[in-house]
Amino acid sequence: MAPVLWRSEFRKEYEVASRDVLSLVRQSECSAYDCGFVALAKGLGIRLVTLDRRLPACFPDTATFLTDRKL
Repeated sequence: MAPVLWRSEFRKEYEVASRDVLSLVRQSECSAYDCGFVALAKGLGIRLVTLDRRLPACFPDTATFLTDRKL
């Protein structure tokens, strides 16, 4: 037996519309995986805090680099 590990990483699950994700993919050079997190943050009206420098560069209105002082 083993625990379902992804649930330890993500305690809550949210549905994100594919059209929203694909729209963000078209606007950027980011993957659909990364844009899923951006779409979720936009949908929840919160900032996405990340260690991926590409996301704040592509989506400065939504994503913030972890060490950025604008948190």
